[in-house]
Amino acid sequence: MDSNLNDTDQIEALLNKDNFKTWRFIIYRCTYQNNTDWDKFLTHFLSPVPESLEYYSGLDLLETFAPTVLEDPSFEGATAATLREHLGQWSKTAMKEEQGVSEIYRARTGRYRFFIMMDQEDMQSVLNAPVDQDEMGFVRMVYAEWGPEELEKEDIVNGDVDDPEEPLEGCTEYDVGWMKLYWQVAQLPAFLKLRDSDDWQAYYTRSPEIGHIL
Repeated sequence: MDSNLNDTDQIEALLNKDNFKTWRFIIYRCTYQNNTDWDKFLTHFLSPVPESLEYYSGLDLLETFAPTVLEDPSFEGATAATLREHLGQWSKTAMKEEQGVSEIYRARTGRYRFFIMMDQEDMQSVLNAPVDQDEMGFVRMVYAEWGPEELEKEDIVNGDVDDPEEPLEGCTEYDVGWMKLYWQVAQLPAFLKLRDSDDWQAYYTRSPEIGHIL
């Protein structure tokens, strides 16, 4: 993509190439303890978008900004693996309804390839973050197309495998397919920079560390 384009120009170019009508990552609500707190979080989380678009003279993109939130009490305590399966089924109809394209369409944007899941810990980290601290508070970014590493039999026999990491949702691989990401960059920066597996590998940070995208 042309590096001379600003952020909003790049988003518009991506939408045009994909023939997409909307942009932004899907959000899974995975906490239902307090509706008021959730509403506060969502307002706070989405509030920087108009300011960022205005900075790049791209307020017209608010018309296509779609902060889709998927809510179901059954998502409380759900793992990333469970939500990957749900997104896979949901997107089969959503891509047609939202964008007018088939589920097998390979888009350049990450709207159906990455998603955000928010549990109680994630939400409170954002609500409790000091307003003057940019690098505090996080969301959980999930790579929807991630799968566990398939080891070659020869590597196993030869012992040519990585040492197991601390388990995260039962996974001891280094890359578990999700990461904590500073909430301020989970809007425009992440949508522009996270589009495929190469991007994921470039920005992935294993929890409890928090990732950043510049």
